[in-house]
Amino acid sequence: MSSILNRQNLKKDVLAGLTGAMLLGSYALCTAASAGLGLWNVFFCVVICSLFSAKLKNKIYAPDVFLLIPVHYVVSECGNYYLPICIVGGVIIYYLLSRIIKINSRINSIIAWVTLLLALVATVILTNQYFGIGASGSTAIEMLKSYRSLGFHPLFRGLLYGTITLFAMITYPFKFRKLNKKLPAEFMTLLIPLVLNLFLNPEKELTTINEIDTFKIPFDFPKAIEEANTLPIILGCLYFGFILFLRSSEKNISRNTLANMASGILSFLPARQFDITNYSLISAVVTIVVSGTIILLCPNILARIPMHCVGALLIVSAWQQVPYKNLSLLFKKADKGAKE
Repeated sequence: MSSILNRQNLKKDVLAGLTGAMLLGSYALCTAASAGLGLWNVFFCVVICSLFSAKLKNKIYAPDVFLLIPVHYVVSECGNYYLPICIVGGVIIYYLLSRIIKINSRINSIIAWVTLLLALVATVILTNQYFGIGASGSTAIEMLKSYRSLGFHPLFRGLLYGTITLFAMITYPFKFRKLNKKLPAEFMTLLIPLVLNLFLNPEKELTTINEIDTFKIPFDFPKAIEEANTLPIILGCLYFGFILFLRSSEKNISRNTLANMASGILSFLPARQFDITNYSLISAVVTIVVSGTIILLCPNILARIPMHCVGALLIVSAWQQVPYKNLSLLFKKADKGAKE
C-alpha cells in the first residue's frame, strides 16, 4: 500500500516539477528578455527559485512583472551589472518594512491602489516591446515622451504574435481552469506564437520582427562594469524594497529575503511567490533538469521568441495581479469612520 502511495506522490511531484518549469521558466525568460539579460540569468534564476520553493506549501518563486519595473530603471540608468547591488539593498529595505509595518485592511487597500498604478506604469513601459516601437526611457514619463516623438508604428506581424499572446493569456485561464494548473497560460501563450514564428518566419537572418537577441549565447558572463552615478543606485534600492514589500507575502519573510538575495546576486532577477500545487524537492529537481536542458540545448530556438509576446504576456500578467476587490476597502473604512 505504501509503495502505491509513494508512486502516486512521485507522479504528483514530477508533474508539479514540469508545471514549475513551464511557469517559472516562462516568467524567467520574459523578465530576462525584457531587461536585456541572457540565458545564464534565466538558468540561475530557475535554479535558485526552484530550490527555495522546495519547502513552501503550494508556492513557487518566480520573477514578477512589478519587480521588473525597478529592474528596467536600474538597467536604463546604470547598466545590468549594478542590479545585484540594488536588489540586495532593496531586499534589506523589504525586510525592515516587513518587520515594522503590520498589514491590515486599510493598508491592503492602499497596496491595491498602488498595484493598480504600477500596472499602468508597467503597461506604459512594456507597450514599447508589445508594439515594437523602438522607444527608450527609464521611467514611464520618459517612455511617454519617446512615444510622442516616435509615434506608434507597430510591426504588424510581430503585433499579431503579441495579440495572440494577449488574448490567450486572458481567455485560457477561464476556458481551461483545471488544465491551467498543469499547463500554465504563461507557457502556452509563448509556445503557440513561437511555433508560428518558426513556421512562418523560419530564417533568423531574414526575420522581420523583434526577437530575443540576448538569448543567442547560453552563458555570456559579464566582462566589465562601467561607472554609474550613485543616485540611481540608491533610488533603485528604495524602488526594489518598496515594490518587493508590496508584492511579497507576509509569511516566509526570512525565506523571501534569502531567496531574493541569492537570486539577485547570481541571476540579477528578483522573485516573489506564485501559486502551484504539490511542489516538493523532487519537483524542484525536475524543474531544474528540464529547464536547464532546454536552455543548454535550445538557445537558438528560445532566441526566436517574439519580443512582442514577451511584452504582451507581462502586461496581461500585471493587470491580472491587481487585487481589485481591495480597492473599495479604503473608501468603506472612510465612510464607516465618517458615520461614527
